[in-house]
Amino acid sequence: MKKARILGQAGLLAALAACSDGTTDTPPAAADEAGRPETANIRATEAIGVDGQAIGRKVDAALDANDQRKDELDKAIEAQEQ
Repeated sequence: MKKARILGQAGLLAALAACSDGTTDTPPAAADEAGRPETANIRATEAIGVDGQAIGRKVDAALDANDQRKDELDKAIEAQEQ
């Protein structure tokens, strides 16, 4: 039941982020809490009772891992083409 609630909240946050016009009404976060620009809307969910910082850190880590894997694959492709 707890996983379903977390997944439901994550889906809601994703939908809200997709509907955003790109502007935020919240003040900028501190430098250590800034994270990636893609997760700014997720981090701004403190007002509705969601720990946006924790979710934002997890999403940032997933995006960073994805970027790192993409870089590795790009290097492997370049090595094969030579």
